[in-house]
Amino acid sequence: MQADYSEEYIHLWENHWWWQSRHELVMRTIRKLRKKGQKDKDWRILDIGCGGGVAFDDFSKYGEVYGIEPDEHLAHAIPKWKDRVDQRLFDSTYSPGEKLDLVLMLDVLEHIEFDEEALLALRKILSPNGRVIITVPALMSLWSAHDEVNHHFRRYSAANLETLLTSIGFKVHRLEYFFTWSLPLMYLRKILAREQTEYSVKVPRWPLNDVFKSLTQFENLLRKFHIQFPLGSSLLAIVSVDESTHVE
Repeated sequence: MQADYSEEYIHLWENHWWWQSRHELVMRTIRKLRKKGQKDKDWRILDIGCGGGVAFDDFSKYGEVYGIEPDEHLAHAIPKWKDRVDQRLFDSTYSPGEKLDLVLMLDVLEHIEFDEEALLALRKILSPNGRVIITVPALMSLWSAHDEVNHHFRRYSAANLETLLTSIGFKVHRLEYFFTWSLPLMYLRKILAREQTEYSVKVPRWPLNDVFKSLTQFENLLRKFHIQFPLGSSLLAIVSVDESTHVE
């Protein structure tokens, strides 16, 4: 992650429709998992690529939250949570001490060159009843300057993400595209980015930012009526350890 982009991250997270909409989706997902799981137990939570703990105020409502952030400009950006954030890469050497109940890997996997190795390391630190919430950018046809600037190695399809997760020994409980409405916008971004000598992410001007967030809320409303979307610019997966699978 570039230093100038890192400095803008917290501002983007707090204001940009994409970051705020993803956070709302993640929080709804956590609440659903909580209803199905142990309501009275404080979870041990790890946020990989936590941006200095930008979402910890919300995550900490459900347990003891820790984070990993490799970017030095972000790791200790929020003083309240700096003691809970390790500035390091996530790999097989990471040990949380105890197995984890909830791990969040939100738009992180695409930044890791060897994603299979990262998922193997993740499997080893998850409790038997634990869950992982993963989000990733979708569809290689959307690959653009945005992916290059942000040092992505790939975008995923639902099929290849599911194959990867199950090959590691995860059980996939949910796998779906989201931000479906944004597909035309993302293809337009790809075209326009070709003409730019420099590319950066900015909060869209009013009222576009509010319009985009409203479109996402409408899409989410449709999901409540079990309307399935075959494609989207992002993917969400919820997984647990498949105890029937032995992985070295």
